[in-house]
Amino acid sequence: MSTTLLKIVRWRKLSLILAIVAIASAIMTFTACISLGTFHTISNLLTTDAGNVVIIYGANARSPQTSVISLAVYNELMSIEGVEAVSPEVVSIALLPNDKPIVVRGVDLGSLKDFVEFKMLDGVSIDGDRYFEAVIGVEASKRLGLKVGDKVLLRSILTENFIEVEIVGVYESKTSLDDEVLVTLQVAQWLRGLPPNAVSMMRVKASEGFLSRENLSGAVGGDGAVEGPTSKASRIISLLFSVSPGTIVSRYVARGAVESMQEFISREIKLNEASFWSIVILVFSGSVLTINFASTLFVLDHAKEISIIKSIGGFRRIHPIVLLIVLVSSLPAGLAGSLVGYIMSKILSESGLLIVGTYTIKPIMNVGVLLASAGLASIVSLVSTKIALDSLKA
Repeated sequence: MSTTLLKIVRWRKLSLILAIVAIASAIMTFTACISLGTFHTISNLLTTDAGNVVIIYGANARSPQTSVISLAVYNELMSIEGVEAVSPEVVSIALLPNDKPIVVRGVDLGSLKDFVEFKMLDGVSIDGDRYFEAVIGVEASKRLGLKVGDKVLLRSILTENFIEVEIVGVYESKTSLDDEVLVTLQVAQWLRGLPPNAVSMMRVKASEGFLSRENLSGAVGGDGAVEGPTSKASRIISLLFSVSPGTIVSRYVARGAVESMQEFISREIKLNEASFWSIVILVFSGSVLTINFASTLFVLDHAKEISIIKSIGGFRRIHPIVLLIVLVSSLPAGLAGSLVGYIMSKILSESGLLIVGTYTIKPIMNVGVLLASAGLASIVSLVSTKIALDSLKA
C-alpha cells in the first residue's frame, strides 16, 4: 500500500508545497532575527563586558545620552570606596558633508579603556592634547566610507557649532561604539554646546556586590546639589578649564546599562520586548495561514487517488503514511528556510542596510530560534494535512 501511495504522489506539487514551507519559515526567522535584534541593539547601546557597570546621568533626562551633569561628579565617584573606574562622556549628533548623521562621543580614551576593549584596525588612537583628531568605529567606517587620513566636517544637529577633524584611526570594540566617532571631551562639548564643566553621563565600574546602585546614587548628590570637586587631584578635571557646576542639574540616577536604555524605549518610544515579539507573532500568523493553505491544497490535489484507496478499505493505512511523508519532507524544508532567513538578515546587517537611528542592527539568532521556526512550520504543515485528511475520511 505504501509503495502504491508513493507512486501516486505528485512530487512536483509536493516540491511546491515544501518551497512554500521553506519561504514561510525563512520569513518567520528573518522577522524574529531583525525584530529581536533591533530591541537588543537599542537596549545594549551602553553595554560593555566590564562587569558591574552603572550609568550615572541626570534624574530628569530622557536618556543618558541627552543628560547634562557636572564633571565635578568624577572626583566624587573616584573618592568612593568600591569604585574601580569612571569614564565621563559627552554625546552629540553631527551631520557629515553628505548630510548623513553620526553619533560623536567625547571621551577620555584612557578612562574608557577600563570598560571597553579596543582593537585598532588601522592608524593610531586619539590623544587628549590633539583636539582635531578622531577615531571611527569599524561599522561606521564601512557604512560611511571614511578611512584614516580623511578630514571630516562635523556639523552639530543640536547647535550651530561645527568643527573639522581628521580620522587618525579605525577601531573595533564589538560594542555599539563601532557605529560612532570618538573625539576628545572638549570637541564633543563644543559640538553639544556644553560648558567645560559639563558632560552627558558617566560610566562607573564598581566592585561586584560591594556598592549598591542606591548607595552610589546617593553618594553623588542624588538628593542635593553638588558643591564642587573634592580635593583629590583629577587627570580628567586638569584637562579642562573650569569645574564650577554653575546651573547644571545636581540630581542623578544610577542604573544598569541595559536598564537605562530599556526604560528610555518604554517611556519615550512606548515599546518593550513584548512589542517586538508581537511583530514576530503577527508574521508567524500570516505564515501559518500560508502553510495551512498549501498543505490543504496538497491533500485535496490527491483527493481522487485517496478516494480510490479509501473505497478498497486502505484509508487507515495510508493516513499515517501521508503524515509521515509531510513530516519527513517539511522539517528539512523548514530548517533550510530558517537558515536562509538568518543568512539574509546577516547579509543585510553587514551591508549596512539594517540601521536603527545611526546604529547597525545585529540580528539575534541561536539554535533555539532556528529549531523553533523550522519546528513550528513543520508542525503547522502536519496538523493542516491531518485536518484535510480527516475531512476526506468523513
